[in-house]
Amino acid sequence: MIRRIVVDLITFMRSPASAGVSAFLGLTTFACSDAEAQTLPDGVAESALFQATLDRPSDLGAALRYAAQAKKSGDIEASIGALERLLFYNPSLLDVRYDLGTLYFRLGSYEMARGYFETVQKSAKTTEEMKERVQEFLDTIEKKLQPDQWSGFAQTGLRYQTNANLGPTQQPLLGATRPLNSLSAQPDGNWFGIVALNYVHDFGNQAGDVFEANILGYDAQQFNVTSFDTGFIDVRVGPRFGILQDALNGASIKPYVAITGASLGGEPYLGSFGGGVTMHLNWADVSFDPYVELRGQAYHNSTLYPYASGLNGSLTTVALQAGALINEGVRWQAKLAFNHSADATPWFSYNRVAFDFWLPLAAPSPWGGRNWTVTPSFGVAPWLYNQSNPTTSPFTTERDLEWRVGVGFDIPVKDSFGLGVQLQYRAINSNIPTNTIRNFSVSAGPTVSF
Repeated sequence: MIRRIVVDLITFMRSPASAGVSAFLGLTTFACSDAEAQTLPDGVAESALFQATLDRPSDLGAALRYAAQAKKSGDIEASIGALERLLFYNPSLLDVRYDLGTLYFRLGSYEMARGYFETVQKSAKTTEEMKERVQEFLDTIEKKLQPDQWSGFAQTGLRYQTNANLGPTQQPLLGATRPLNSLSAQPDGNWFGIVALNYVHDFGNQAGDVFEANILGYDAQQFNVTSFDTGFIDVRVGPRFGILQDALNGASIKPYVAITGASLGGEPYLGSFGGGVTMHLNWADVSFDPYVELRGQAYHNSTLYPYASGLNGSLTTVALQAGALINEGVRWQAKLAFNHSADATPWFSYNRVAFDFWLPLAAPSPWGGRNWTVTPSFGVAPWLYNQSNPTTSPFTTERDLEWRVGVGFDIPVKDSFGLGVQLQYRAINSNIPTNTIRNFSVSAGPTVSF
């Protein structure tokens, strides 16, 4: 049984001398050694720390504490100033140079960032691990300094699911469907492929205005249950304008157009057109990306799914995505979304609130080399349908609770090539017993990014 074929599209750096800089500049809480700063409110504490850097400009600890406090409050320029004053008295601090590179990178001052990264990379004291991190920044900077920038990701591989009727769970499509032909769980495996391409044209003005285009394609071919073969492509284009640059570091707003096409069982299934507005801003070292999107959805009847057009209608989404660094090698990402589906058939219309949380962790490779990225995840989403279905449950309006838990592994192999592995358990608990679903899936395959 498929309940939701397309629901949510999507689902992405450092005490003294060397070891302490990254910890101070992270989001983790630290104990300030200046007694007066420990008990004062953030703004007053920052002023006290700043005064300490003026009184003792060569004091490494005071400078690091002030830089961390300024970064925590979102004042990247002040953090940069503190670290640059520190370098004046001790130019051999490689970690300070590295952090200055990351801060200038965040500001979009790529030439300044490149200068600091290159001095770190050329030093004989730089570890191989840091050289790899620096090279990743330098490669990204090289792209960003071009007026036309391309980037992308691709993966292919195999997946096994205990309940293939639930639909693909790695990249679910946009929208939702009701029960289809089969009410019994059918285990199956499939081959899948996914590719994402991103294009950015930089207009070269001081506001940082750009034009962006994003394409996401997905295909899954079942080994046995071929009626659930899935194809999908989503295209989003629009300009992004820098706004409130003085007040909000890196803030921008982007109106966009979105077009989606999907096939199911080898036949056309869904065509969707719409658009929205998204914004990006950084505040207190947390990135926020709220957006509003409205789509019209046209489902196509087919031999396998003759009543799909009953799902025609619109889908409105209001969502907030956020993320931040917790500590060295640890980030959090979260998304809260509200979906309202207004379908031609009223008992297919629903309201849905979804919360998803990811915790990407850098983990040492068992055989050395670059760190793995291990990403535990959790999500929950209640579904509230508008009215009862007169043909299947005339006296009960459906109420579902969906939840999912999983873990992903991004394993670097060489250069931009890697291996991606994902395990996920997904369940939909319904007040209509026949609509309750359980599914466990595992997928693995090579990846490439560019």
